[in-house]
Amino acid sequence: MKKIPVIILFAVFSLLHSSTFSQSLDSTSLVLAFHFTDSLFNRAEFTYDIAEPDIPKDIQSILARFSDAVSADKEWFIDYRNKYAAGGQLLPYNERFGITPGEYMRIQQLEKVPPRMITISQQKVTVSRENNVIHFKGDGEALILKYLEIDLQQQKVIFAGDTIPFAGEMNAAQLSPFRLTKGHMWRLEMADLKSTLQTDKITARVVELDLGLPIETGKTFLRIKYQDMQSGVTRADMDLTGFVH
Repeated sequence: MKKIPVIILFAVFSLLHSSTFSQSLDSTSLVLAFHFTDSLFNRAEFTYDIAEPDIPKDIQSILARFSDAVSADKEWFIDYRNKYAAGGQLLPYNERFGITPGEYMRIQQLEKVPPRMITISQQKVTVSRENNVIHFKGDGEALILKYLEIDLQQQKVIFAGDTIPFAGEMNAAQLSPFRLTKGHMWRLEMADLKSTLQTDKITARVVELDLGLPIETGKTFLRIKYQDMQSGVTRADMDLTGFVH
């Protein structure tokens, strides 16, 4: 069985909760985030360990079936989730999850003790600075980093020409799947509102950059998620997850 993508693990952990978590978004958080970024990339090159969660095959199957079931019945699931939103508790089991009660308990246990992230490949990435703007150059799976720019003076993160707004400090639900102690997030969500009711013609883009400190010291977490849809056709769907050292 193919390893389950990081994005599915993260999505499943998010779905388990009936309410979202608040994030810290203020000027101090912004300054700290860019100081952290400046320090992290104050080098000519780094090694990037591309990683994925070390999940047993039987759990991978359960996660995939749960994700498929709630994705196929989105309207019901949103209503079910909202029903318990006020309490902020874990969602109670429902047979429409596509898994058994025992399997659901195993997912909940996995969230309490997230799997380790294991390295599946390594890439060398070069770093350059021009007018206080950080640029990257990587090969293989790290090639996507060439679209990332970090403007330290203007305190902006840019990806493929789009400015990615600072979203604040990562919250507990976002830190947990990657075994992080703290982190910063930048996130852009765009959609063509005129066509959102026509799902087969929707145009949308999601870009997310996460930087954080893992429980295991010595490395820094770096993740880029990029999804792009044009007139209902998926043009890009990438999730690069790993560690800088």
